[in-house]
Amino acid sequence: MDLNLENIMTEKNTDSIWERIPRQRGKRIVWILWFITWLGLLAGLYNSVFYEWVVVFSAVHAIAFLILLGLYIKAFPVQVRLAYFIWVAVGTFVPYMIFLMYITTVGLFTKLFLNYCPLARIMYLMPWNREEQLSMGLILKVFQTPPVEGQFKLTRPA
Repeated sequence: MDLNLENIMTEKNTDSIWERIPRQRGKRIVWILWFITWLGLLAGLYNSVFYEWVVVFSAVHAIAFLILLGLYIKAFPVQVRLAYFIWVAVGTFVPYMIFLMYITTVGLFTKLFLNYCPLARIMYLMPWNREEQLSMGLILKVFQTPPVEGQFKLTRPA
């Protein structure tokens, strides 16, 4: 058995724990986790100490998905959660970056209630996630694509 960390984090585990969870239950779990995070963000608007709890919860959320997806760091849901964790950590602990928390409060609202996740769309534009060259046309396509249920994928014209 090969325990090379690089292989573990880059080779997709085709039989992950997450893939064995029924789809509807998985969607409900994801929604609840993001909703709890959003409640923490709302509480942070009144007292910024709650943002520290959002950071902790986001770290746990990211680690849980990393484990659920078989330590496959290239899995899109893991990337989004790691980026989210970094975003809220910077917004919470870096001086004068609190505005990031306001952005994520609105962004998470759009994810929860409109199925439009701005962060997933940003992550889709990362070089390791896209198949076409970055262009203004691609950026516009990604952000103008209607909300999608589940993981964001750019719809290709038929």
